[in-house]
Amino acid sequence: MKKTYMLLAALAAVLLADAAAPAFEKVPDAARTALKGARGKPVRKGFVFVNGHYLPPPYVVARYGTAIFVNNVQVTGQIVPWQTFLSTQAGSAPAAPAPAAPAKKTTAIDDLFDDGAAPAQQAAPAAADAGGDAFVPNARSEQMLKRINDYRTDVNKRLLNGDACFFGRYGFVVVQQRLCRNMMEALPDAVRDSADGADLYNRMRGRGLVFLNANICSDLIENRADYSALVERRRKMQEDEEVRKMLSNGGQGIMP
Repeated sequence: MKKTYMLLAALAAVLLADAAAPAFEKVPDAARTALKGARGKPVRKGFVFVNGHYLPPPYVVARYGTAIFVNNVQVTGQIVPWQTFLSTQAGSAPAAPAPAAPAKKTTAIDDLFDDGAAPAQQAAPAAADAGGDAFVPNARSEQMLKRINDYRTDVNKRLLNGDACFFGRYGFVVVQQRLCRNMMEALPDAVRDSADGADLYNRMRGRGLVFLNANICSDLIENRADYSALVERRRKMQEDEEVRKMLSNGGQGIMP
C-alpha cells in the first residue's frame, strides 16, 4: 500500500509540474516545412533542464523551423518569429525587426541538416501558420536562419564543454562546467529535502551556488520527481571521477 501511494504521489507531482510549466511558443508548421531542420551529433556531456525538468544524456540538439529542441523536447520559443521570415517575401508588409538571439554566435561544428519531419510539439500559443509552400529563401531570410542555427550550435558547444543549460521563463541560463560538480553534489538532496522553491534557493546560496536563481529553484521543486535521475547522474559522475584518478595513478586499483 505504501509503495502504491508513493507511485501515485510521484505521478501526481509529474502531472502538476507539466501543468505549471510555461509552454514555449509553438513553431508554425509552415516554418518547419520551409526552413527544414538542423541536428547535431549525440553529446554525452553537460546537463539540460527544461522548465525545471531534468533531461538525461545523451543530448541531440536540433533546430526545427524557428525553435531549438533537445531530445525532441522544445526548449525555446521562436528565436526569429516566422512572421519576420514572411516579411522578407515580395509584396509583404514590413515587420518589426527580429530580436537578437540570447546566445553568442559560434562557428558551426557539427551541423547535419535533417529534412525529416519535426517531433510533436508542446501545447503553446498558436502562431501565424501560412506561407510555407510558397516561401522563397533570400539573403535576408538566410541571415535570420543563420542566427537560429548559431543559437543551436552554441547550445551544442556548451554541452560539449560539460556546461549545464537551464531553459525556461528565465531564457537560457548557463552554468559552466567547473561549477557543475559542486552543483550536483548539493542539488539532488536539496531538491528532495526543500519545502519549496524559496527554501531550495536559500540552501543553494548557503552552499555558494548563487547562479541558480529563484525561478529556476521554483521550477526544480515542481519537478522534484526527477530526484532519482539526478542521484543516478551524480553516482555516474563519481564513478567517472574514480576511474580518472585510477588512470592518473598509472592504473593502480583497476581490476583486471
